[in-house]
Amino acid sequence: MAVMLNHKKVIENRKKREKDRRIQGILRAAKKIFFAKGYSKATMDEIALEAEISKPTIYQYFDTKDDLFFSLLIPVIEDIGHQVNEINEGLGASEYTSGADVIRDLFKVYYNCFEQDTDTFMFFTIFQQIGMVYELNDATRESFIQKGKYCFDQGREIARRARDQGLFREVDEYYISDFVWGAFWGIVQLQQMKPHAGDVNPNLKPTLELVENTIIGYLVIK
Repeated sequence: MAVMLNHKKVIENRKKREKDRRIQGILRAAKKIFFAKGYSKATMDEIALEAEISKPTIYQYFDTKDDLFFSLLIPVIEDIGHQVNEINEGLGASEYTSGADVIRDLFKVYYNCFEQDTDTFMFFTIFQQIGMVYELNDATRESFIQKGKYCFDQGREIARRARDQGLFREVDEYYISDFVWGAFWGIVQLQQMKPHAGDVNPNLKPTLELVENTIIGYLVIK
């Protein structure tokens, strides 16, 4: 009986690994097609061809193109939300004594998420900028908006707490969080669009450091 149970578990584990590999293969193919053609013009047929599988096979894992697209972006949103929440909790527990450290930690979160998957991060920022969210179906769009709202709410709460604790100047938390996020991804987008070798423009990090220090110089009290 023990041998049979172990055999069954081995088979189940193999099937799970095969499923995970298939999903990752579909996501890689989808990312390539979405980047090349844009969300609207990309088709499931093209993604299936790139993944070297049939279109019905894709639908075994993703109900719609919206679901597939959302599955590409969701790890970025959730990762940012999780790490920004840790900064927020740290402020709530009075663990920060320097506003500069708050800004540096925010930039570190954003940059780490960017560095982990540069293509998806870029697509995420462009997706937000040009309003592609309105091309998604209602359910997917609402889910995306809610997860994005969570990230922005955390950022604004960080700004409010840092200001109330005397770490930041008296500036509206909406302006602070929007400016920090906008400054970061604006520089990322600008530098990554310039011709460069490799995945990341070598001028990106020095430029981000300049922006980071500029924000600290203006915003931070102590």
